[in-house]
Amino acid sequence: MVTASLKGISLLDAIVVTYVLILPIVASAFGVAELAAQQTSRQDQPTILRRAHSPLLILANWLRSALTYAFALFVWGTAPNFGSGPPECDRKTRLIFFGASLPALGSGRTLNLTGWGILTALFAWRTLKGSWTLVAALRGLFSESVLLKPKDPPKNKLNLETMEKYNYVTGDRDIRERAYRPGQVFHEMIRGMMNQILGWAPTGQGRWYRKYGQLILATLIAAWAITMTELELRLNDIDDSDLNKWGFGQILPLILTISPVFALLEAVLKKRSRGPLESSKRTLRFCIQGASNLTRPRSEFDGYSIEKIQQLIEDEVHTQEDVDRTLAPSPFALLTVGDKDLYTTYALPHMANPDWREYFDADVTDTTTIVVRIFDSKCMDRGWPSLIGYTTILPFAMLPPGSGNDVASAEDTPTQAIALVNQGGPGNRTGESGVQSFPLFRDRSVIPGMSLEFSVSSDVQSPLPPPNIAGLNNFGLQHVNERRNVAIFKWRGKTIHGKRQTTVTETYNMPE
Repeated sequence: MVTASLKGISLLDAIVVTYVLILPIVASAFGVAELAAQQTSRQDQPTILRRAHSPLLILANWLRSALTYAFALFVWGTAPNFGSGPPECDRKTRLIFFGASLPALGSGRTLNLTGWGILTALFAWRTLKGSWTLVAALRGLFSESVLLKPKDPPKNKLNLETMEKYNYVTGDRDIRERAYRPGQVFHEMIRGMMNQILGWAPTGQGRWYRKYGQLILATLIAAWAITMTELELRLNDIDDSDLNKWGFGQILPLILTISPVFALLEAVLKKRSRGPLESSKRTLRFCIQGASNLTRPRSEFDGYSIEKIQQLIEDEVHTQEDVDRTLAPSPFALLTVGDKDLYTTYALPHMANPDWREYFDADVTDTTTIVVRIFDSKCMDRGWPSLIGYTTILPFAMLPPGSGNDVASAEDTPTQAIALVNQGGPGNRTGESGVQSFPLFRDRSVIPGMSLEFSVSSDVQSPLPPPNIAGLNNFGLQHVNERRNVAIFKWRGKTIHGKRQTTVTETYNMPE
């Protein structure tokens, strides 16, 4: 960008650069496509995991797009007077677009100004919508707690949904019920145009497309950019006598490539030297039940003795209820699954013994660990140290012996069969860990009295249990929403296909 503004390159060089810039854009979009696909928040699915990403990645992804659009608009906006070469060279420059040779200062310029202008307008709209995310990411460079909290406090409501499906042809009726709270919406990656292209698939974002389709599409786009670059150089009348000479500009990139190649080779060899591990994934259902005897890392009464606090109560400066609410944390738990996925519970106000009872499903391997950190939202809002405590859980160590699909068969070795019988055999495979208690740690030591209750289950076929909704009769019904979708196809007075789906959602106000 600086070189272009100083007219240090010609118009042809700038056109080649715009094509070459597509390659890092595709690479970056491919790298964050899965991240962007996994992070989508839905109000009716509060138990979806989100991906962990750094604020620097959010800012770098946005800055790369901003500089690319700025460079392209600058080049084509100043094309008649652009570059270091004489004006007659710019007038002879051709733009190669899908094999068509267009005059760079004529229809080629008009085409690029229109295309890049539309892309820039869409980028400006995405930036405007994600402005608070950019601000949060900038603050997140200096504060670890900015991206841990949702963008807005979740509504203190509970939705009870009843879905009825009726088949007009067979007469079958299916009724399903579930309870859920509105999902928490967090700051997410601002998806660029290339991210949206790679995230799109004609048949939806299925497993096959995420595994192979995105790679194929990214490869095709990169191949197109390389082809256009090669045609741009070959079909323009330039002196290519120096193109095959090696200089500093060719040697330096090769030297810089050596370091990441060796780092990749080292990572592969290190993984092989650790020995074989079972890398297949398995879906488990996790439940964070609650915690006990939590205390705030810092409170407004720090520095006050018990006698002083009692004196304030006797002088009616504060009531006992005010003191208890101030000293009690408003805890929420952040679960990190395998260093990649995050799940955040709701913050329960003024509770030393929170009862979350929140469930979620996750794909884990035998070596996956779950780190549970509990924070106090009161301290976090004030900018104080907010970590109450943490613990580390190995999910498969919680399951009872022999739980799973590894039933003894004729293919098992005698040693494996004997070990399976000693563990209880197939009859012991309940797949339920029961609620287990884990001590909380902070500052490399166990916190006396504080604990976390957690459970694991291999039963993921049944619907997710509802959250803790004890005392529903005390909730206030706010409104009832009913949606009905009917699809009927008749032929000669006979119903060939017909379905009706009725969804009734009751929204309750939960007590504070």
